[in-house]
Formats: sequence, structure tokens, C-alpha cells
Amino acid sequence: MTNRRPSLIIASSLVLIALAIWWQTSRDEITGQARLELPENAPDLYIEQPDQTRFNIEGKPQMRARAESLAYYESKGESLMRLPVMTVLSSPDKPWRITSEQAVLFDDGSINFEQNVEVIEQQTQGGMELYTEWLRVEQNGRFVTTPRPVRLLQPGQEARGIGMDAVLTGDDSDITLKSEVSIRYDAN
Repeated sequence: MTNRRPSLIIASSLVLIALAIWWQTSRDEITGQARLELPENAPDLYIEQPDQTRFNIEGKPQMRARAESLAYYESKGESLMRLPVMTVLSSPDKPWRITSEQAVLFDDGSINFEQNVEVIEQQTQGGMELYTEWLRVEQNGRFVTTPRPVRLLQPGQEARGIGMDAVLTGDDSDITLKSEVSIRYDAN
């Protein structure tokens, strides 16, 4: 009987320890599942506050892209960016900044900016400003286009139109409004 009593105490202790471990593990699993629940369309890669600079073959910066977040979907070949800010640097003395609520970055390097798109010339105070709801950027920021209404502001004038093509690099940016163009000049 004296031999059974320590064995019974040890066995009871082991059972209590095993129950405590099982209870703690199941509690951690439940908490972990709640933290790691992913949406149905979960991205393959998710980055908060990405900041990337793309360089040309000579090693000079061509474009800098930042965002609040980036979600990459490999099967679609696209990334969704929230609050993107892209700076076109291919003409270093005449950079352009493009912002919007969201953007879709494709594997070929083109980007579709959507919702409250702003394109601002950064070279001087009062540079050109362009506003639209959707804009496609191609060729490392060199070419931009939209079929949507556009509002273009420069000191002393405002132009509006439907659809636009623009080349944002080189000595003189070339912007073409496609239809329903109206221009207002200040009298000064």
C-alpha cells in the first residue's frame, strides 16, 4: 500500500499537468486563429508602407513608388496599392507626383490609378496640376492616358476635356486633351 500511494500521487500529478498543457494549447490555438483569419481572396504577399525606387540602366532613378499598403496576387499578376504616391524622376529637373486613393500595379510595370487622381508637376511653385478619376501610367511614368474627364490647371488658365494622352518626360511635357475641350484664361 505504501508503494501504491506515491505512484497514485505521481500519476494524478501527471494527469493534472497534461490537462493544464492541453487547456493552454487549445486556448492559444483559438486566440491564434482569430489573429490569423485571412479574407477569402488573401494576397500572396502583403506589405505595409512599401517604398521602392526603380533605376534605369545607367543607375539613375526613374521612378519612386510609395503606398500605405501593397497586396500582391501572383495568379492575377497584379498588386493592389492603397494611397499610392508615385514620383516620376526620369527628368530629374522636372519630376511629377501622381497620387490617388488606390492603384493596380501590373507585372508589365503599368499602373492604373483610381479615385481622386492628382498629377502635380514638382519643378516650380505653381506647376501644372491635373485631376481625374482614373489614369493609366505606362513606360516607367513616361506616358499617361485616361478616357475620363480631366481638369488641367496652370497659372492663369484652366482647361477641361474628356480623355487625355500625355508624355511627362523631356524638356516640354506634351498633354493632349481629346474631346469636349474648354479653356478659360484669367484676364490678368
